[in-house]
Amino acid sequence: MKPEHEFPSENRRFLVLARVGDNSLHHSWIADKTVTRNWDLQLNAYAKDRSHCQDGDLPPVFDYGTKWDSIARHFKAHPELLHRYEYIMLPDDDLLMEASDINRLFDIAVEYDLTMAQPAMTIESYMSHAIVLRMPGFRLRYSTFLESMACCIKSSYLRTLLPMFERHFTGWGTDMIWTMLMKDPAYRAAIVDEVPMTHTRPLYSGPIYNTFAKDKIDPKEEVRELLASFDNHPLRMHVYGGYLGNGRMVGAFETRIRNAVGLFMVAKNAKLSWNTFRMGCAMLIRAFTSMGYLPEQLRAVAGTKMAVLGMGAPPRNPDMGLAAAGIPLRAPERPTSISPVA
Repeated sequence: MKPEHEFPSENRRFLVLARVGDNSLHHSWIADKTVTRNWDLQLNAYAKDRSHCQDGDLPPVFDYGTKWDSIARHFKAHPELLHRYEYIMLPDDDLLMEASDINRLFDIAVEYDLTMAQPAMTIESYMSHAIVLRMPGFRLRYSTFLESMACCIKSSYLRTLLPMFERHFTGWGTDMIWTMLMKDPAYRAAIVDEVPMTHTRPLYSGPIYNTFAKDKIDPKEEVRELLASFDNHPLRMHVYGGYLGNGRMVGAFETRIRNAVGLFMVAKNAKLSWNTFRMGCAMLIRAFTSMGYLPEQLRAVAGTKMAVLGMGAPPRNPDMGLAAAGIPLRAPERPTSISPVA
């Protein structure tokens, strides 16, 4: 391992903190040496072979937990990073990206004063939700949903999310709420179509999923409990505006129509063709049924984990119990930590 003084940083404004293993693709992100990066790379690694994790701009950190509790520990140990960098991107290690595209993601986040942003997925990607597929003609689309695999977050907001990462360590469902935990969330989170990424690993095939199964953690239950922790969650993924490639701003109706048509066009080539087509249909319907929709800050239900952690707006009724959210008053015993990643 190189000593710390051999990891020079150039006082860049942004940080890419990547969670990486032995088969990480992060080397491709820094392969083009002709690009002047506006971001530093630091590796938070669970790799067994530590020699694969020595090419960051900052010293690597080795942590064998899950992505989210490891990231929480990372910033607890190095809080200065949250002050030093304006935005921090938290990508998985199975993404193909280029240095110039990561540059552009940070630039767009600053230009449009976004609190959160993510690259759009190419059609070749293994994806869970078609809403994040790259849409032709758009520069960005404002969205209530951002994937957890490559989110770029303003550091001041990331600081407020760390207690959730530490306690909700599986990460399941956080991508369905984190764009709406901030005050006045409208027009603060976007899928950036101008910046592509390719997700190369088949879904639910990483080593962490074996760990979840070993510890008997049910992802669907995790998501259900998390969504039930807020009494005003929209329960649907929405795009509600955006910018076209020519710089013209478009409203919710045009964004949804264009998005729906785009999904219909690419559906047959997508990894999940039927899901992509269904999302296109949903976009088309919401163009007419959700015309006035804008996201509002989520409001936690009293007594839930999210309320205790101070996530979102305070409960409307402090005396409201868990039963109102459909959560048993006495939750079953769950582990406070999980087994190390194999």
